[in-house]
Amino acid sequence: MTVKEAIEKRRSIRRFTDEPVTREELMELVEAARLSPSGCNAQPWRFRLVTDRDGVRWFGGEASGGQGWVGKAGAVIVCCVDTQAYMKDSRSTIKALREAGLMTPEFADDVEEAYLKPAECGPPGILKGAAALNLAIAMSAMMLRAVELGLGTTWIGRLEEEMVKRRLGLPEGLGVVALLAVGRPAEDPAPRPRKSAAELLV
Repeated sequence: MTVKEAIEKRRSIRRFTDEPVTREELMELVEAARLSPSGCNAQPWRFRLVTDRDGVRWFGGEASGGQGWVGKAGAVIVCCVDTQAYMKDSRSTIKALREAGLMTPEFADDVEEAYLKPAECGPPGILKGAAALNLAIAMSAMMLRAVELGLGTTWIGRLEEEMVKRRLGLPEGLGVVALLAVGRPAEDPAPRPRKSAAELLV
């Protein structure tokens, strides 16, 4: 399967068979995320794999705003960002590039002033949002790899973050951004309407 074929075949799947998803398959999705690009190579994404039946079913309740179908997935991947590691690793990369002569001191200072400091010193949502932008890249790679493996996924942005963090015992430094429901498709939806390429050009 080519990348183009995976992009064209991907659908948001909300009906799954009862066949379980293996840990090996889920780790293939994590590997796709691991190889994804990120700003300053900070790789701020972190994941919790939920595979036990009761755990998955729980996500079909209030945690996802009552989206019951989520609880019938084969697994739920809780997609998080580590904001503190994001800042630390971004600065580490900039320092290394500067010392290697691949980034001028002036440009390194500009990145610090225009990008890192506003994210670090502004409202908490700014830093989390910057890290989430990188996570979105990784999640896209996960969804396309899932297509290649014969799995279906749906990205879920509607969630109760604090409830999820308490349930899973996640540390304060992690922000929960999205859920990825994963399973073996029990449906083959038609393509959803998409704008033409001409409409996307400005």
